[in-house]
Amino acid sequence: MVRDCVITIPSWFTYDQRLMIKDAAELADLRVLHLVHENTAAAVMYGIDTKITEGQKKTVMFYNMGFMDTEVTIAQYSLLNVTKSKTSPYIEILSEASDPNLGVGDLISSLVTIQEQTFNAMKERQGKANVMDNVRAVGRLKKEATKIIEVLSANQFANIKVPELMDYDTLQFNLPREEFEAKNKAFFDRVMGPVNSALEQAGLTMKDIDDVELLGGGIRIPKVMEILKKEMDKELSVHLNGDEAMCFGSAFIASNSSADFKVK
Repeated sequence: MVRDCVITIPSWFTYDQRLMIKDAAELADLRVLHLVHENTAAAVMYGIDTKITEGQKKTVMFYNMGFMDTEVTIAQYSLLNVTKSKTSPYIEILSEASDPNLGVGDLISSLVTIQEQTFNAMKERQGKANVMDNVRAVGRLKKEATKIIEVLSANQFANIKVPELMDYDTLQFNLPREEFEAKNKAFFDRVMGPVNSALEQAGLTMKDIDDVELLGGGIRIPKVMEILKKEMDKELSVHLNGDEAMCFGSAFIASNSSADFKVK
């Protein structure tokens, strides 16, 4: 039976939120060895497959846009002299920055609003109830919004159709990607915010960054990728599976904290 665990959390969690995670784990009869920031766990996984020579330092930025937030971490990899004849891989987290309210969920909410406004403005809807007053209809709009994100990530426009959304009225219209991006300009203007904060904290510029590793579902959005490529002027890498990297990195940290395992 598993009792010891390592739990990943967002870097912006407050002290009280961290305590609540630990309390919840105790209620589940789990002993928390460590609370690890999500990007830190991914950085550990990245370091396992990264070869560093003696005297070399490699600085990597991890950009992670998820459903609810965006986190940026700058990590530096090097070799630490354990003895005169032995070295050990070493990871130093130089800085962390985040925007707790910048995630794919915000774009989905925006798409729900676009659908709502379009539906309520239909000629056949005049004088009728607002679609947002119908819980079932709102649920269908949210489901459709998730599909729209996926379609617009691969196409220049999305053909939206929600049959008999409310009172037997059907929502149907085309949404160009360009219009979607224009309506969410305030969102996309914040994409580089955590990057600039992390660089400032570390006292670095993008020229000091050797690699940029992208994580999270938000990197599939073309406008996000366009902004990052333009502003960073770097080759962007997607070598890690975000979820798997955090799990494997946490497992490595857990095994390193246990006397039952020997980590090489």
